[in-house]
Amino acid sequence: MALILCSECKGKLSDKAWMCPHCGFGLQKNLGNIAQTRKTGAGHQDISKKPRLPVNHDEKRAYKRINIRMMAKINQETARIYNISKGGMKLATPLPHINPSVNITMNNGEKIFNIKGIIRWVSSKRSFSNLIDMGVEISEAPPDYYEFVDKLLANL
Repeated sequence: MALILCSECKGKLSDKAWMCPHCGFGLQKNLGNIAQTRKTGAGHQDISKKPRLPVNHDEKRAYKRINIRMMAKINQETARIYNISKGGMKLATPLPHINPSVNITMNNGEKIFNIKGIIRWVSSKRSFSNLIDMGVEISEAPPDYYEFVDKLLANL
């Protein structure tokens, strides 16, 4: 293992890493065939087994989303959070997840939140950082997580 510099933020990381631990930039060379074997279909794909009722645009977002950039773990794999709310979050990972049920570990610098969720959509289009975006509906979170979100909303 050797240390290399991230091409995005110039932080030091292992040459075996899939994602920069500092900025979340995906390292395409390390994704290789793993990403191809786990790749989902084109565009956004609903991978939940739970039937969903159609909703109009106003009903789709029951909670205000807060743009935030922080690292997290999804089923022990590194991920990057883009926004959060009381009901869900948008994340990005180097590899798509086949199982819709996920465990998310999020550290806000003061507390660690263990959150259970269900992946509602996955985009096979990679962002500029070679990551795959996904939307997760929160099914279970500690009360401290909701207090954290309320504090962020109060500061908007």
